[in-house]
Amino acid sequence: MLQNSEVSGLQMLHVSKSAVDGSDLSGSPAYQAAMRLGRGERPAPASPAGAFLAARTRYLAGDRIDMRGLATELGVSRPTLYRWTGPREQLIADVLFALSDRVFERAKHETAHLVGTERLLAVFRRHVEAIADSRALQAFRRQEPQAALRILTARNGLINPRTVRQVADFYREEQAAGQFDPPADVDTLAFAVVCLAEGFIYNDLGAAVEPEVDRAAAVVALLLGA
Repeated sequence: MLQNSEVSGLQMLHVSKSAVDGSDLSGSPAYQAAMRLGRGERPAPASPAGAFLAARTRYLAGDRIDMRGLATELGVSRPTLYRWTGPREQLIADVLFALSDRVFERAKHETAHLVGTERLLAVFRRHVEAIADSRALQAFRRQEPQAALRILTARNGLINPRTVRQVADFYREEQAAGQFDPPADVDTLAFAVVCLAEGFIYNDLGAAVEPEVDRAAAVVALLLGA
């Protein structure tokens, strides 16, 4: 979920280890193949990674991800495409999470000079602001408000559990470094932070409501014990 960096994201994709480990949260074969690509590497179009990148290109352009059209573009049958990507909502979720994860990792890199809750809050703010500002995400929300709500926020869905795990892993890194003393169980804390962020960002998917990033960050500061 990017804005200015969305275009450059077409040329380079890097995600954290936490985004590809595990079984139930590891994404489709297409997603996993794309995550294994080297920097600047371009796969064959008619391949799992090629399918993922083609879907991402459509999403970033603000276009609807249509499985029939995508299969035609790649020159493969729809059964083959579905075998690579899973159902349409799985593919969309994989694209959304990959872009969100890229922003998250960049935020971690850019705040490496900070420590403790100051760094956690800085990463939260950068991540949430980038998501809220994403033109591609705004287009998706306008085109498919109900699907967007389901994909983005379902507690047992395709994005929320992956994001919770990602945030929990980050908190554990800071805890292991002696920079963060969590006021609650890390997994529970991460779940609360992610769900709170979703509430502020996606407070009304059917209306043009400004995301309340400042208020969200203030509440997260309290949760983190800042």
